[in-house]
Amino acid sequence: MRRPGPPLLELTRARLVEFVREPEALFWVFAFPVLLALALGLAFREKSPEKVPVGVVEGPRAAATAEALGRSPGLLARVYPAGAGREALRTGKISLLVETENGPVYRFDPTRPDARAARLEVDDALQRAAGRADPLRPREAR
Repeated sequence: MRRPGPPLLELTRARLVEFVREPEALFWVFAFPVLLALALGLAFREKSPEKVPVGVVEGPRAAATAEALGRSPGLLARVYPAGAGREALRTGKISLLVETENGPVYRFDPTRPDARAARLEVDDALQRAAGRADPLRPREAR
C-alpha cells in the first residue's frame, strides 16, 4: 500500500486521476481548442481588402473620370446612366456616385462608413489625376 503524502498533493493527484478517467473532459480541454483555433485560422485568413464599388454618371468626362478612379487600388469604377446610377446607389450596389458635369459631385449616404471611405478615396484619386502633388509620401507598415 502506498503511503499518503501531504494533503494538498493527495488532493491534486486525486483530481488529476479523476480528470484522466473522463475522455470527454480530455477532448473538451485539449483537443477542441486546438481544432477550433485551426478552423478559425483557415476561415479568417488574411485577404487583400476588397475594392469599393463606385459609379460614374455617363457624360462627356465619364470615361476619363472612370479611368482615373480605376488607377486607384481600392476602387472599382463603373459608368452608369443617370437613373441606373442613382438606383444602384439607393440599393447599395455602389457606395458612391460621381456626377462629372460642372466639376465632380459626390452622391453618397453619409451614414454608411464604406460610403465615407469611398468619398475620401474617390476625391484622392481625382485630385491626383488632376495633377496634385503630395509634399509628403507616407508609407504603410503592417
